[in-house]
Amino acid sequence: MIAATAVCGAAAALGYRGGLQVGNQIAPAKRRAEVVSAFFFCGNALPVIGIGILSSLAKATMASLAFAGMIIVFSLVAPGFGAKYAR
Repeated sequence: MIAATAVCGAAAALGYRGGLQVGNQIAPAKRRAEVVSAFFFCGNALPVIGIGILSSLAKATMASLAFAGMIIVFSLVAPGFGAKYAR
């Protein structure tokens, strides 16, 4: 369990860093700070707020499952956007 947690943490960190790097590469130089700020808000604050709201309306397990489902949908849709907007 400890090893799996470490591997998942490393994978999440590398994915987060990679997304931030791509966001910095795509963003115009004058708007880079805005893009990074939005990236941090969407990546850190929105999931916590969303799970908190869902947990107050339903069970915490259901809120976590809804969040996991959204992540699955995003990960399935992302390669399509990547292929469409590849340079």
